Amino acid sequence: MTTAIAACNARERSFARLGAAARPAVERALQANLGAYDRMTALARFHRLAPETIRSETPAAARLVLREIERALRAERARCGHWTYDLNRHIALLVAHRAESARLARMRGF
Repeated sequence: MTTAIAACNARERSFARLGAAARPAVERALQANLGAYDRMTALARFHRLAPETIRSETPAAARLVLREIERALRAERARCGHWTYDLNRHIALLVAHRAESARLARMRGF
């Protein structure tokens, strides 16, 4: 029983090291993509968002866009480990979320 627990603990430490090593690379990818973020192209993929909502400059529309991105992020995270999971799609969603969160903060005057 102790060897099974030790093996499990070793596996958890291994995954933690892997996650710590991958985090800076993912952060660099997010920053690089944030500079190239094209709002209209990125948000056109969301079929539940009307073009009028995307073009709107109101905080209410910005919150609606953020809610839709968050819904897509939850769905993508649920797919993690499945063959349909796509890291590039996940990064694109994170970039869109960061950009739209910053946009909403600017609208609110923060």
